[in-house]
Amino acid sequence: MRTEALTEAITIAAETGKASRDQIEDLLSGERARVRSVVEVLPESDLVWALGTDVGEQALLNAFELMPSYYVPGSFERDVTVRYRVTRVPGEPVVQDVVFGPESCRIESAEQTEPPDLSVFLDGVGFVRIATGLAKGMELLMRGELKVQGDVQVAMKMETFFGLAEPESKS
Repeated sequence: MRTEALTEAITIAAETGKASRDQIEDLLSGERARVRSVVEVLPESDLVWALGTDVGEQALLNAFELMPSYYVPGSFERDVTVRYRVTRVPGEPVVQDVVFGPESCRIESAEQTEPPDLSVFLDGVGFVRIATGLAKGMELLMRGELKVQGDVQVAMKMETFFGLAEPESKS
């Protein structure tokens, strides 16, 4: 995937002026700072286009794979499964389960038989904005760009799991 799809995406991006080679590579990195640098400057229509491609799908999968490295443990006494459904136009949605545990989190296939504790529905742009700290989940929820189903208490604390929000002080 990396070489052929990347080459094709870079060619299309260069021809259309939608993104540079560096921007595509930054999106593919999955690294918070690099992805954020692209999301901050790329027009939303170009970001939607990029995330709708095969390379965009891979960028989202890479971001999921890096989630355990950003995870801040200590919020759970048992495993809690969150299923993300990230829509992309014109691409197929990326559906991924993240299991949050007492000490770590892990990424699993969303093909499990048991329902998740929480399901999160949003588009690719919303996902990368939340994942990079450019938007808060509550903002997107209030605007109807993020939907949740299941254990809302988990949803309310998710940003703290990844160091994107300060934990609430205990009074």
